[in-house]
Amino acid sequence: MQKSINIYYNLGYWFLLLIVLVFTGFYHTYFSVIFQPTPSIIHIHFTLMALWIIMLIAQPFLIKFKKVAIHRLLGKISYVLVPLIFISIFLMVRYSYYTIIHSSSENEAILLQQAASHQAIALVDFAWFILFYFLAIYNKKKARILARYMLATALTLLGPTLDRTTFFVFKITKLPGGIPNYYLTFFIIDALLVLLLIKDHKRKQSAKTLWIILLIYLTGQVFYSVAPGCDWWTGFVAFIMKPF
Repeated sequence: MQKSINIYYNLGYWFLLLIVLVFTGFYHTYFSVIFQPTPSIIHIHFTLMALWIIMLIAQPFLIKFKKVAIHRLLGKISYVLVPLIFISIFLMVRYSYYTIIHSSSENEAILLQQAASHQAIALVDFAWFILFYFLAIYNKKKARILARYMLATALTLLGPTLDRTTFFVFKITKLPGGIPNYYLTFFIIDALLVLLLIKDHKRKQSAKTLWIILLIYLTGQVFYSVAPGCDWWTGFVAFIMKPF
């Protein structure tokens, strides 16, 4: 009988794919213009996210090769790195929000709605990342649960990378029926989680954590489908984006 591959034990290899995805997705908007004048927050945010991806890749390998002390040290470093990432994401959202508002002389109400709608997916990704990271830390002494929540944080990176890849590489602006590109990422994430659920079920392992992750993702996806364009959403985003 062929031995089943332990996906979580080999997460480091899977996370290496993030390097390819990030380079492909951000080549046109970042790497190809990296030496051109760019707001500092963009470089800061990219550097922090790159450090997070390196940590995501390193941690499973450190466990695999029994480098527990270094693994724990990186875990403690994440307590500093992740709050910095949270701040950089928020500042990036603010930068994008005000760039849209100041981009034309259209009616202010229309611009506010457009800016709020445009930030919906970024804020949903932001919420997912925060929630999954804190759930991972809360369960840090339960290796199987921790691994699944860390995988969930990695899945939040698929949206920004795949969305840009489909647009810049494959020139796909909309899916059939005028559906935004992000729904393709939603489908891929949901499909991956369902496959992992099936795998856990076949191995007779508890699937509770994966069900929680899938439920959180589905909730965010439904929220994203409803929120953009709503007056309450425009007001909420305007409130949290007020100048300091």
